[in-house]
Formats: sequence, C-alpha cells, structure tokens
Amino acid sequence: MSDEKQSKLEQFIARVVQRPLPSNPMARVRTLAKELAEGAAHGVWPADLNGFRGAINDEEVQQYFARRWDGVSPHLGLLVMNDYLRWEGNTTFITKAAFELLEEAEPANIFISYKRSESSAFALLVLARLKMAGLEPFLDLALVPGEDWESGLRERIRKYDYLVAILGKDTLRSEVCGKEIQWALEAGVKIIPVWHNGFVYNSADWTLPVEVETALQKTHTIRVIEESALGYNNAIVELLNRFGLTP
Repeated sequence: MSDEKQSKLEQFIARVVQRPLPSNPMARVRTLAKELAEGAAHGVWPADLNGFRGAINDEEVQQYFARRWDGVSPHLGLLVMNDYLRWEGNTTFITKAAFELLEEAEPANIFISYKRSESSAFALLVLARLKMAGLEPFLDLALVPGEDWESGLRERIRKYDYLVAILGKDTLRSEVCGKEIQWALEAGVKIIPVWHNGFVYNSADWTLPVEVETALQKTHTIRVIEESALGYNNAIVELLNRFGLTP
C-alpha cells in the first residue's frame, strides 16, 4: 500500500472510531454497511471488493475491521441479506442501499456543554445545525447553578451518546462545565471538544481531574480557526462529519 493510501486510511479510521458503536444488532449491521460505503465514497477502498461469501480480502478493509471492530463485527452475510452487499464470484459489491445510508443521520443523542457568558451564540448555532441534520442535540438554556443544580443534570448527561464540549478561554473556570465533562467521562459518553475564541488547552494553566485532563489532551479536537461565519461553518461541518454526515 502506498504512503498516500495508508494516510487516507489512517484518517478515515481515526474519524470513524470517534463514533460509539451501537449495541442493537441490526443497528450494528447498518453501521458496518454505512462505513463500508463511506470508505468507498471517500476513495479509501473501491466499491467492488476482493472477497467471497463472508470474507473481504482488501488490505484497507482488513485494517478497518481490526481497528474499528476488534473481531466483533457483524457477519457479512447479514449485510447481504439486507441488500447492503452483493456477492458475485470472487467480488463483493457495496450496493446502492448501503450508499443511501450516507444520507441518513445517526440516531445519536448529543448534549452540548458550554459557558453561557462566553459561547451562547456559537452553541445556539451548533444546536440549530445539528437539528437540521436530523440529529438530537440538547442545549440547556435555563440552568441556574444553585444548591441542588447537580441533582438532575448528572443523570441527564448519563443518557446521552455524545457530549460536545464548546471550550472558550474561560469555559473551564466554570464549575458546571467542568463537572459536565467529568460526568460524561464517568458514564462512558463520547467527548467531542470544540475549541473557539482562541482557546488552546495547556495542562499547566488548569487544575483539573486527571480523567478530564487526559480527555482534553488526547481526544481529537475540532478547532474554530477564526471567529467568523466561515470559521464557524468549517468547524460545524467537521462536527457533522464525526456523525458520518457530509453536508
């Protein structure tokens, strides 16, 4: 495999592993079909794959299976039964039905964490764009910290698939925002940090729980390069890509 192809494959795998795998068996079948189609659409591998009845031999696809599914992917026969793959001789074709899945939004629930005094406008824009894409985002517009503000919020966050953490220069000074990230990590909720307003995370500047610090250092971050309509749009497009959507 050429260096260019390997680089494209690495970027694709890094993107898809950010998405949590569903537990429902048929949802897993759809996820596999959709990601096989997504890889073909992005030129990571062809739509006609080398393989026959239960096996695909293309090196790129094998690397994807190993790192994305770790030996527990749905059997390819289930994709054939649902018309996402078609076997012809020694070739496995990704079907039109699989490519049509790329037009559908993942049924993901998304909690948007933000500091009201710093990121309200951007958070509202993110909320609107995610809703337009058919996703299910939640933005708390009414939370007023007080004696019992933790009671319902912690349980609410545990029910989400993702937490989009919009981080500006002062966001991590907010007790609420810091705890939202910590609770999400404790519950296994996927964190997607979005940096804006010139924020760059430097651990020396903050005193945070170890798990929060590790997540902010190691999780792939979306960055608003400039505070402009174009900068916001580019960041939101990258965010939508995390959910398998290409606007």
